[in-house]
Amino acid sequence: MDRVKPERIAFVAVSAGLLFAGIYAAALGGLADAQYYNARTILTAAAQAKRLPAADELASAQASLLAAHELEPANPLFVEQRARVYEMQALRLPRGDPAARGLLRGALEDFRAAALMRPGSPYAWAAIAALKLRLDELDYEFYGALDRAARYGRREPAVQLALADVGLAAWRLLAQPAKLLVLDAMALALPREGAELRRLAAAHGTLPLVCEDAPQLRPDGLGLCVRN
Repeated sequence: MDRVKPERIAFVAVSAGLLFAGIYAAALGGLADAQYYNARTILTAAAQAKRLPAADELASAQASLLAAHELEPANPLFVEQRARVYEMQALRLPRGDPAARGLLRGALEDFRAAALMRPGSPYAWAAIAALKLRLDELDYEFYGALDRAARYGRREPAVQLALADVGLAAWRLLAQPAKLLVLDAMALALPREGAELRRLAAAHGTLPLVCEDAPQLRPDGLGLCVRN
């Protein structure tokens, strides 16, 4: 009887190990996806009903996302969604509540981690800029996040609206280069998102200042600035 060569045994052993490792990884990925699906279902249902999720719904979504992250820690999607849950939990608290600020800090930390995992994602950078504004921290991180969101999100209407939201809210405080980034985002969003831009402008009440600083937007045909 021919003897099996040791290198053949080693090859078979390594191949079997890789196969089982792949099966195990796939199983973990499936479990993580199932947990994420539960959280997404909760958040999507609330969004479709145009309401903020209830406290128990957010707790359930958070638990699912934590479980998904433990199973698949390198997935930035899980981290981003967990950050959004922290934001929603903060929104349920009274304005000025210290616990709300702590939740916003948690959201910021998660978005920072997601941005490190996927540095080309404009959504993570736009979220960081928005959170820094809510925390009253218009520092180098805020401006860097604003710049990256604008750079990577030129074809993403949701990112352009997020930049417009931040810019309209903070217009009086923005440095000139940031104002130009916001104006560019608004110009990109105007053709398709004029109605939402009008809503944001009305909510923040800073559009007259924007129009004074940006005569190139007049007349725009969408009523965002007063015609001369």
